[in-house]
Amino acid sequence: MRNALRLVIPVLVTCVLAAAGLAATYAVTAPKIAEQDRLAEERSLQAVLPDATFTCLEDSRIQADVDAVAAPVDVLDTFYATADGAHAGWALKVSSRGYGGPMVVVIGLDTSGSVTGVTILSHNETPGLGTKVITETWFLEQFPDLEAGFGDADVRALDTISGSTKSSNGVRNAVAGAGRVFSEVLSGLDLSGLEGGSQ
Repeated sequence: MRNALRLVIPVLVTCVLAAAGLAATYAVTAPKIAEQDRLAEERSLQAVLPDATFTCLEDSRIQADVDAVAAPVDVLDTFYATADGAHAGWALKVSSRGYGGPMVVVIGLDTSGSVTGVTILSHNETPGLGTKVITETWFLEQFPDLEAGFGDADVRALDTISGSTKSSNGVRNAVAGAGRVFSEVLSGLDLSGLEGGSQ
């Protein structure tokens, strides 16, 4: 019995110390990580709609409508954009399935529903293969060719990257979902009643 305790007690002490160390590290780093995430989101929003100010929509009824038409992708946040005091468009932060798991894609739309830009905020794609959706700049640059009223078929007509089909489709699905959200939800909103927190 004593031999067993001699083996168990050091293991328990080690586990407790390790857990305490991890908790302390998390307490110190969590605010810094949250701030880095906020800045990365802000850069992505500015990249798709430069010089705009963004307000995240917080109306649960709007979000329910957005979720219903966006499937199979998930809209994490919907942003109302203004510039010089006027409505400038929309930005959607969308989670879509890539090869390596969820990809978070930010899509900008002007007031007519044309795509103004697409950025990838986070991903788990394979370096050198799936990451080509970022490094092959022509891929993301083709999405602003999508004009007002674009649909799923228009997005599917855009090129994918050879060897990165699932990653390419993850981005295309995100953009197609954003198009449906605009045409079926956002284009019909009463803009005078929008509320949210500015970014």
